[in-house]
Amino acid sequence: MSPASPKIASGFHGGGGGIKTDEEGTKGIPTGCMCGALAAGILVLSILYGRTAPVGPRFGCISHLAAHLHKRFAEELGGKCCAMLRPFFQKMDKENSCNFVYQKGAELAVEVALSAPQIVVECKVPRSIQKLFNRTC
Repeated sequence: MSPASPKIASGFHGGGGGIKTDEEGTKGIPTGCMCGALAAGILVLSILYGRTAPVGPRFGCISHLAAHLHKRFAEELGGKCCAMLRPFFQKMDKENSCNFVYQKGAELAVEVALSAPQIVVECKVPRSIQKLFNRTC
């Protein structure tokens, strides 16, 4: 991935543009419902498995993988909405952060990326992660 990748995903926190409302950064306003960790996971899956042209099947490989990630995220974290998850997980963290959510979201995205052919037969593992795929199978 290019160095621009973190820049592309950085606006997803707080449900897509969450802001802090105090100087310590302990209070904030989640601006959207989808957790930024989930949105970033979908972005990574899209980089790996997304369409390469504007034409083609609308509900191909990436649509199924993104839906599967939504399902796994909700199962593991109890929901997908930032406004619901943030207060709960920030209370668990001494730094009032969502580090656990970010870590779990990344783990789930990797899980889905590496099991894509088992989730949807038409998904072909990209060469960029083929070596990782071969090590885990």
